[in-house]
Amino acid sequence: MGQDEAVELSASTLKAYRTGQRSWRSWASGRGLPEFPARPGDLQQWLGALAEQDKKPGTLRVYHSAVAHWHRDSPGANPAHDPEVLRLLNELADQAAARSGAPDPPDPLRWHHICQIIDTAHKPRRNLPGKRLETASQARHRGDIDIAMIAVAHDASLGCSQILALKWGDVDVFEHGGLGQVRVPNPTAYQPDVAPISEFAAQALARIRPPDADGGQRVFDFSASTVTRCIKAAARAAGIDPANITARSPALGMAQDLADYSAQMLASIQTDR
Repeated sequence: MGQDEAVELSASTLKAYRTGQRSWRSWASGRGLPEFPARPGDLQQWLGALAEQDKKPGTLRVYHSAVAHWHRDSPGANPAHDPEVLRLLNELADQAAARSGAPDPPDPLRWHHICQIIDTAHKPRRNLPGKRLETASQARHRGDIDIAMIAVAHDASLGCSQILALKWGDVDVFEHGGLGQVRVPNPTAYQPDVAPISEFAAQALARIRPPDADGGQRVFDFSASTVTRCIKAAARAAGIDPANITARSPALGMAQDLADYSAQMLASIQTDR
């Protein structure tokens, strides 16, 4: 991985990605198969072999993401994003869940995942009736909503019901610095009444705010199933396996981002002593 990749990924993610890439390269080289660019069929065999070694679905997804990240600048289509590779990942997860009798927990959407979503959110999709392709303006509008919803859910650690209950009167943007905060609807015992949001999330909300919006109007005026569907679709478009992405995924990602940040700060303090 290059220096730019190391900046955007946390230390723990880098470690996991390097382990996944070593696994793929060792498996491929041991069979005389091309490591880069990989072939989708070879990736399917590798994932199947890992599953036979009782690797958990979460580990398979991390290893798959590692290879996808490694191939993000490869010529042509990313082989890890091949539909058959993604289908196999889902099948292996379903098989593991059937054996264990319990579904996997939701996957987190961390900040580097959200950056991937931002990069792909405005690309037209076949979301319209009859699988018609969106126009550029429709994709821009839909993408702005997806980005705002996922960014504020991440920053403020909002669950699905809280995303849907958020009103424009709950959103404050500070004049200096562009930062903001939201009053958390129905906070749990572990949440503050008011949560800070990044300048990026504040600007994303400002882009979708109607000129005539009043304080009692909902920011995201749709159903719970639509929240999950939109987040899954945004993840899929960004090359992220959507199988275990839920409306809770952005908040889980924020928890992991904060944990990594705290660990890095503690390590920095200890180093300075």
